Amino acid sequence: MEKGMIIAGFATCGKSVLGKKYSNVIDLESSNYKYNNTGFENLSIEARKGKKREINKKWPDNYYKAINEAIEVYDIVLVQLKPEHFDYFDKNNIKYSIAYPNINDWEDVKRKCIDRGNNEAFIKRLKSVFIPYYEDVLKRNYDNLYIIDKNETLESVLNSSGLILRGLSHDKLV
Repeated sequence: MEKGMIIAGFATCGKSVLGKKYSNVIDLESSNYKYNNTGFENLSIEARKGKKREINKKWPDNYYKAINEAIEVYDIVLVQLKPEHFDYFDKNNIKYSIAYPNINDWEDVKRKCIDRGNNEAFIKRLKSVFIPYYEDVLKRNYDNLYIIDKNETLESVLNSSGLILRGLSHDKLV
């Protein structure tokens, strides 16, 4: 069996929406692996972002293990976009692609954060890395760079690139 492809996407690119919609796609929400979420179970994943939480002692190895397992099962594995993950992929000869909002669309990214319930601390931190992460992305050894314009979604960009998103999934929770 051919391994699935990894797409590292910046926040608000639509990873979660896509992961919930298609059976051949999984969104590996990193905060489920990075943090001990005890005491935050009553908050949505998006509302937890920006809150002070204890780092899971198994991070990031637990996340990399989950990614490696997921590429054996899914056609598309969506992961957090962070420079240290690219370092891991490159060191281990793991191919990946990148999804990034159009660099001129910060206000759209901010609006999406607000709409999904992210707090001001998270949005401020995200803004501080918006340009530096993009500059880092351009130096990386990725297979494809998918730029998502304001009126596009990750789904529409992948579809127009010829990737096959199949099998609507209504019961898959990740």
